[in-house]
Amino acid sequence: MPNISSIYRPRNPRDSAYYRCVEDNYEIFEQVYEERFERQYGFFRPYVRQVIYRYLDCGILHNGFARLRWEACGHEYLLAFSCKRRHFCPSCHQKRVVQFGEWLCEEVLKAVPHRHFVFSIPKILRRYFLYDRRLISELSLCA
Repeated sequence: MPNISSIYRPRNPRDSAYYRCVEDNYEIFEQVYEERFERQYGFFRPYVRQVIYRYLDCGILHNGFARLRWEACGHEYLLAFSCKRRHFCPSCHQKRVVQFGEWLCEEVLKAVPHRHFVFSIPKILRRYFLYDRRLISELSLCA
């Protein structure tokens, strides 16, 4: 008897509340963007539309798939194409985060302890660093 957790269950993006919210409200958002949001956030970038529609197509077999088959056992299944968008698609973003973490551990970081420090600049001084980027390198040396 196979273990329940070892059975592959393809995700169904249409079942998520996030997907339904985007699908139900995006067209309305695009229609009202100019009057409600353009003054504060700037013009509507066409790239946003592309990201949204690629997200809505992500993980749906009807929009394209690859057939995976194992020669040894003959088992096969269909793998839906993904949108490969970070920060908007939760599934694709999580995959990229995991891949980046593995790459960091295997290729970049040495097997020694690491520390992470965060230095912040007071708001009143930030304008100087904005207009003179050389100051950032000098600040790094001071830190």
